[in-house]
Amino acid sequence: MTAPPSDDPRIVQRTQLVDVVRAVPAGVLVPVESTIVLTVAITRFDAAGWVKGSIAAAAGVGLLASPFLTAAARRSGRPVMVVAAAISLTGALGFALASSGALMLMVIGSIIGVAAISAPIPLLTATYERNFSVLDRGRRVGRGMAVRVAVGALSGFAMGAALKAHPDRWWVLMVVAAVALAAVGVCQANLPSTPLPAIEGRTSPLPHFHLLSEDRQLRLTLVAWMLMGFGNLMLLPLRVEYLARPVYGIDADAAQITMLTVTIPSIVRLVCLPLFGNLFDRMSFFAARIMVNLLFALYVAAFFSGASDLGLLLGAVAFGVGSAGGDLMWTLWVTKFAPPGRVADYMGLHTFFTGIRAVAAPLLGFLVIERFDLETVAWIAAALIIVSSMVLLPEARLERRAAIARNGGG
Repeated sequence: MTAPPSDDPRIVQRTQLVDVVRAVPAGVLVPVESTIVLTVAITRFDAAGWVKGSIAAAAGVGLLASPFLTAAARRSGRPVMVVAAAISLTGALGFALASSGALMLMVIGSIIGVAAISAPIPLLTATYERNFSVLDRGRRVGRGMAVRVAVGALSGFAMGAALKAHPDRWWVLMVVAAVALAAVGVCQANLPSTPLPAIEGRTSPLPHFHLLSEDRQLRLTLVAWMLMGFGNLMLLPLRVEYLARPVYGIDADAAQITMLTVTIPSIVRLVCLPLFGNLFDRMSFFAARIMVNLLFALYVAAFFSGASDLGLLLGAVAFGVGSAGGDLMWTLWVTKFAPPGRVADYMGLHTFFTGIRAVAAPLLGFLVIERFDLETVAWIAAALIIVSSMVLLPEARLERRAAIARNGGG
């Protein structure tokens, strides 16, 4: 039996280098997918609620497709990062279409582009699991994430300023996004990867879904993540609505919106990522996940508690801290539970259910906001996050007892 690639220092070093390089254009895309496209739709086109909800749900479209793309990658027999590169290049064409100037082409193209950013995530996670040792995986992946966050913060500041100074040239940012996603695809094609191993006896049109009935811990974790994620994702696009619409008493411009939704959270995430990289490698997953959930609940309470500058700032900081841990755990948690060779399948399920809430939550958020005030919606979201933590508490206790038993404690 040959040694796993993570034992080959050349593969580890090449993966680390290319992943850090890939993080640069990936960081350019952060403000585009989270804020810029939606800000353009609101401020330049005065888009209807269903249009804004569709744009906000674009990442969920890619996540919904991810298990099917994972199954297709397995059938193709090609290295997984080659498949990921093809998806990214398709997304680059989508952003190029979005730059054409018409609202509907902007909507369709940006949905294709943003979906292509999220769709290859299970393939990337499988590559991390294959190429990085379990002993330092969190720290190594955290390095690329830190670069992505730093570039995202700078890009958000620059794009927000450009949109404020030249609002009619918003299409230039779509061209920048197209170039960035094409560069991501080139980097993905150069990441060392292997084809996914074949699985005998499985021909279901719903790939990997049988795992839900076979793995209790997977089911429970996905339920908790659904509750927490639904609360969080419902509010993410509403941050822009909250800041941009004069009715809420803030009436922020594009530069202020990107500062509070991208730049400040990104700087805080950058500072906190090394800490969470070490925590992921050493700390109980369930205890760490509960801690991150509580940080998100704090962000909701501070950010949406009123129009004060202090509340907005504290909320942006709490969101940044929570995102540092949440992003790393979201990307790597399946590597702690999935059997060998099944990381992409477990991650495909995880991203699929993330996609469900990523599509439904923003649409529901914009619909609910028409019937209830935003503060009520925020408290509902905070309650969902707290319930998610309560679901995980029994597993956190079991995990702690198992650790004590392994260490010979009483």
